[in-house]
Amino acid sequence: MRRSSCWVMISLLFTLSASAFAQEGKGNDCTIAGVWYGGSVVAYRLTVIPAGPAGHYIVLGEGMYKNGVMSTTFTGESVKNGNRYEGNLMALTTQDLQYFNPPPYTRLPDIAVGWASMEMTDCNTIQNTLPFYGLYFGAPSKAGLGIWEPGTPWSGINWVTNGKVPLADPPDVDLIPVLTGDTKPIVETYHRVVRTVNPTLLHQ
Repeated sequence: MRRSSCWVMISLLFTLSASAFAQEGKGNDCTIAGVWYGGSVVAYRLTVIPAGPAGHYIVLGEGMYKNGVMSTTFTGESVKNGNRYEGNLMALTTQDLQYFNPPPYTRLPDIAVGWASMEMTDCNTIQNTLPFYGLYFGAPSKAGLGIWEPGTPWSGINWVTNGKVPLADPPDVDLIPVLTGDTKPIVETYHRVVRTVNPTLLHQ
């Protein structure tokens, strides 16, 4: 009886593990994992990597444009929720001219944050909806509470007391109407970079 129960438990664990593994990728190519190209008014390269529990992904979005003195790539986390993959995207950005030079700096950058809701319309196409995209001022100022200030190599960042928390507090600038002239969510579409190559294209 014990031996039978043990085999039942092992079989169940194996089935659950295999199901979770297939959801992430191997044996199931129809997930958002992969490399994508698309966007809307501007173009992005999107890289989506499975991470952690089944249905969790790391997202990296690199836009082909310049809108500041310096900006980082967008990175974020996405979690499968029904037919959608939902999560945050964040980049650091600044218009401060001192960032043309090496550090140290007297001000830290602003934070651009979006909320993405991605849906696969087929295995090679993503529709991404951004119902929120906002800018949070990094440095304390009269225009906003700010988030952070430069620290030291021995103390870390100086966090602003009662400073804003991106996605939890209202942004200093709602970027959707600024960028689109409307209040409707931004919609992007992406195509997957195919995983095979036409043999006739290969040099011999």
